[in-house]
Amino acid sequence: MAKHRGRRSKKQEMLAQTRIETLFNLAFDYSNEGKKEESKKVVELALLISKRYNQRLTKKQRLQICRNCNLFFNAHNSRNRLSSKGWKVITCLECGNLTRFSK
Repeated sequence: MAKHRGRRSKKQEMLAQTRIETLFNLAFDYSNEGKKEESKKVVELALLISKRYNQRLTKKQRLQICRNCNLFFNAHNSRNRLSSKGWKVITCLECGNLTRFSK
C-alpha cells in the first residue's frame, strides 16, 4: 500500500482550525457555567487537534489557557497583572503557574 507523503491539504488545515475555534468557544461556555473539568477536557481536545494537524494556536487562544494544567481562564480562576517592565503576567489560581507575555 502506498504511503501518503507531504503536507496536509489546505482544506484539512482549515477544518482543524475551525474545530479548534469551536472547541475554544465551548470551553468558554463551560468555564462561564463553572464546569471546570468539562472545560479542561475540551481544551485538551483542542490541543490534541492542534498537535495532530500541526496547527499553532493563536495568541488569543494561548492567553486563554494555563500551560501547566490546561485550565481555561476566566475572571474567577486567574489573575491578570501588568508588570513594571511591560510584561503581562497571568497567574493561574488553581495550580499557581505564572505565564508572562510581552505586550
